[in-house]
Amino acid sequence: MLTLILGKAGTGKTAAVINEINAAVQRGEGKRMLIVPEQYSHEAERELCRACGDRLSLYAEVFSFTGLARRLMSQLGGGAAQYLDKGGRLLCMALALGSAGSRLKVYSAAARKAEMQSLLLTAVDEMKASCVTPDALYDAAAEFDGGLADKLRDLALIAEAYDAVVANGHADSADRLTVLARQIPQSGIGRGHHIYIDGFVDFTAQETEVIRALMMSGADVTVCLTADSLTGGSEAFELSRRAGRALAAMAQETGTEQCTVVFDAQTGKDASLTFFAENMFSYSAAQYAGEDCALELVCAGSVSAECELAAAKAIKLVREGGCRWRDIAVAVRGFEDYRGSLENIFRHYGVPLFTAKKSELLYKPLPLLVTLAYEITGGGWEIDDVISYMRTGLTGLSPEECDALAAYIFKWQLRAGAWARRDDWRQHPDGYGCEYDEAAEARLEEINSLRRRLAQPLLEFERRSAAAHTAQEHAAALAQFFAELKLPETLSARADALNAEGRGELAQEYVQLWEIITAALEQCHAILGTLEMDSAEFGRLFTLMLSKYDVGVIPVSLDRVSAGDFDRMRRRQIKHLIVLGASDARLPRAGDEAGIFSDAERARLLEKNICLGAGEGELWREFSLIYNCLTLPSDSLTLSYPAVDADGEEQRPAFVYNRAAALFSLTPRRGGLDDARLQAAGPAMELAAHAINGGSGVERAAAEYFRAAEGERWAALTRAAAMSRGRLSERAVRGLYGDKLRLSASRIDKFASCRYAYFCQYGLRAKPYEPAGFTPPEIGTFMHYVLERTAREVKERGGFAAVDDAELEKICDRHVAQYVHDELNDFAEKSARFTYLFRRLTRDVHQVVKDMADELRCSDFEPLDFELDFGRAGKVPPVELGEGVGALTLTGVADRVDGWLHNGKLYLRVVDYKTGKKQFSMADVWYGMGLQMLLYLFALESGGEKLYGHETVPAGVMYVPARNALLSAQRDMDDAELAGKLGEVKRRSGLVLDDAELMEAWERGADKQYIPVKFKNGSPGADGVASLARMGLLARHIKKSLGEMAEQLRQGSIAADPYYRGQQENACVNCDYFDACHFADGENGESCRYLARLKPDKVWSMLEGEEESGNG
Repeated sequence: MLTLILGKAGTGKTAAVINEINAAVQRGEGKRMLIVPEQYSHEAERELCRACGDRLSLYAEVFSFTGLARRLMSQLGGGAAQYLDKGGRLLCMALALGSAGSRLKVYSAAARKAEMQSLLLTAVDEMKASCVTPDALYDAAAEFDGGLADKLRDLALIAEAYDAVVANGHADSADRLTVLARQIPQSGIGRGHHIYIDGFVDFTAQETEVIRALMMSGADVTVCLTADSLTGGSEAFELSRRAGRALAAMAQETGTEQCTVVFDAQTGKDASLTFFAENMFSYSAAQYAGEDCALELVCAGSVSAECELAAAKAIKLVREGGCRWRDIAVAVRGFEDYRGSLENIFRHYGVPLFTAKKSELLYKPLPLLVTLAYEITGGGWEIDDVISYMRTGLTGLSPEECDALAAYIFKWQLRAGAWARRDDWRQHPDGYGCEYDEAAEARLEEINSLRRRLAQPLLEFERRSAAAHTAQEHAAALAQFFAELKLPETLSARADALNAEGRGELAQEYVQLWEIITAALEQCHAILGTLEMDSAEFGRLFTLMLSKYDVGVIPVSLDRVSAGDFDRMRRRQIKHLIVLGASDARLPRAGDEAGIFSDAERARLLEKNICLGAGEGELWREFSLIYNCLTLPSDSLTLSYPAVDADGEEQRPAFVYNRAAALFSLTPRRGGLDDARLQAAGPAMELAAHAINGGSGVERAAAEYFRAAEGERWAALTRAAAMSRGRLSERAVRGLYGDKLRLSASRIDKFASCRYAYFCQYGLRAKPYEPAGFTPPEIGTFMHYVLERTAREVKERGGFAAVDDAELEKICDRHVAQYVHDELNDFAEKSARFTYLFRRLTRDVHQVVKDMADELRCSDFEPLDFELDFGRAGKVPPVELGEGVGALTLTGVADRVDGWLHNGKLYLRVVDYKTGKKQFSMADVWYGMGLQMLLYLFALESGGEKLYGHETVPAGVMYVPARNALLSAQRDMDDAELAGKLGEVKRRSGLVLDDAELMEAWERGADKQYIPVKFKNGSPGADGVASLARMGLLARHIKKSLGEMAEQLRQGSIAADPYYRGQQENACVNCDYFDACHFADGENGESCRYLARLKPDKVWSMLEGEEESGNG
């Protein structure tokens, strides 16, 4: 007997089946079976158990089709063959493609492409579910031509080869239902049995054959289908109607008595929801006449706003509606797009949420380690891969050791060749140009030890994988890799530790992961055997194999809001359903042309009675899915869509959204999130926080609530809000900067640029996480190195006048080579590109050295010192300002000091090499920046006599370009104009004592190109010169500025006060600490220091005014 129970959602079909089973159980009549879809079996079993009580197991059972197959297999046996799991089936497909590859036309390359193997396995699954045999494909191929015919023949060949491989000691889980249909006649299922089938939209060909076998056995079969009739009606029920008609035809064909029962009365559902269910897909102009409407339409601003409104709605339902969390469900078509936002926001709102999911295996530590091992050894040891590999926690390195090694390889961008070298890594851990002291050597020793611990197993694995030629050999190499890492011991220790912490679920996951990995490895060895493949092929196949597995998640509490995709809405007792993403982009969801056949090809096959699904049927399936989901709730339904999606694309409401609006004359609820955020403590407190600085009415109301209800917490919040970046305590200042303040020229510049940047760099000693590129600072170090050593050697040979250009170039080359050896480890671990760019830079340094030689050859000034150290261990003592707690020590290194002895006095000039475009600026000096050379000059004025044996006079300061400047000139310039341009490039920047004899000594001749003073008609301009009196003004201003800086430092000032001269000239441009600062001009009591562009005469006028004011 076949009974078809038809009815729309909510008409009581399932309840009738459960009541019928319960009645039989109460009468003591057994042999009752309820068959439901796999994903609904647990919920159906619970529902039936609630109805029938403890006697259920004696008289009735709940199965899926697959579950019934397993039951009969255990009772009747199915041979010694074991059913393959997902990973094993993929391996069999790989083996089948290897054997059939030479005969394939379209898919001949699939044997080397793991992703294509997975796609073809899906196609074989589709064939088997549709009961399409290889012979049927061959026959169809004969009726087509071109690409489709070749595809069909290839797929038939592949399916035959796959079955042949599986038959060699295994069984295919895709054949379970085919075997079930054959076993039913021998199973004892027959007359006296009653089989109920519920929860299906339609049936696959395999499932249909099982139902046929059940009917032919004599068992009574009752099938529930959501449909209004078998003959016509809404398109939402088309698939179920077709399934019903097919079953009725089957009953007639097999001589089985058949009857159809139609349920049309809604039970236990709100009247407005019933009206919506009946008219959702109709085209009538019906209007709901009732007073109360259980539907709500929401238009949120964004996806996150949707999730916030959903969380608030759930809270309100529980608080005011008297329901439990488990009575509420959230459904989204394309749930993965919403999962992250939904989970985070519900957690923030304190709403317990269960999202039915199985964790992605490949992102778990152990599978990730395997995947990365193949990526590293096959992909050139890319830095991101290596760092991710070490951070899996399974490589034997502690988190601190991982940090140290990761920072080093990232800084030096170390890849394949560097890991394989036997020699130690020698680059300095802090970058180019740093001193190799004992601490640096100790760090290098530790880094090299960590490097070998990490790399040794990988290098051995790489060697074994390269030597392996078959799948068995690759599996053995991977197993040996696991052994060298001591993974069993590591994982066991990790699981024990997690259990001790009370995290048993995660501990069990580690055990499960190891079992999956080892089982997959054993299957590779057993199934693929001697199949030849290289390491890359095996790695891709093994990784794809692991992706077929997942790790289930069990909810820790039953009282939770459930969330998932429409096809995961399995619970029947949903009172309130919230549907998110109800836009026309998601409902109905567009079908993907996945698989090896396009929709057009599937339609052509259907004409030959080969039904592989998809096509028009997929749209009907979507309509059915939408209908079944939206008709689940009994008390309320909320439909929501975002005005824009996560990508910023404007969204339109779905047809069901518009239909609900028309049926109930509903206006979508729009607006802000203030009311929603008032529903939960955390979001409400965030609202209240806005009221500290004013806020809206809602925000002020929230503030009043927390002020009264949670006074202590509110007081803490207001105190925190009142905090500025603030000041360091006296103790903190001493701890960070020492008992006595020590400033260098670079520190002075940084503090004058921005106090917060100074605190980050010199207080916290925070360093940017970036590669050690040969950037301007490093180029500057290199240039300084070569210039200083070349100039020193030339001085020892009698000066630049005594050394010609050819010899000068040889001296320069020798010092470049020494730098490459000392600082760049002879280009070890350096890329070919780095070496090439450095060689280009060497050409520049030759030009810079020649420029320095040309300048000194026409000057009476001679270099006296290079890298002159103003410090405790230097030739010149540091500059001391103030006494006691207010004392300040100034240190630094002058690049070069030149002298001219005249009339018994030594005139000194300080030279600074600059690889950038730095220019001497009187305005900078006024603002406390660019003081470096002047500091050294005035220090030598007081301490130079002791050092050089002569009374000293400050002659001036000069920036010398340590770069080969590119000349920008128009093509039609004449020689005179070009010479003028060259002169501008050569001219130095600085300040010179206003003395005619000194200027001639600075640079001899009438045509002066280098001196930082512009001449007109033989007379020096005023901008670059200063009298001795003005030099004194500068010295006193600098001393005053340093005293003020020292006082601010001692007071612990760390406010962000970046200087600003323009959009491209301010302290925030390229600041290493910009992301940590969060500076906003004019907020939190902080603002930029807007520096006016001052001309030199204006600065001198201001300095004189300052002097008069001080004297007054």
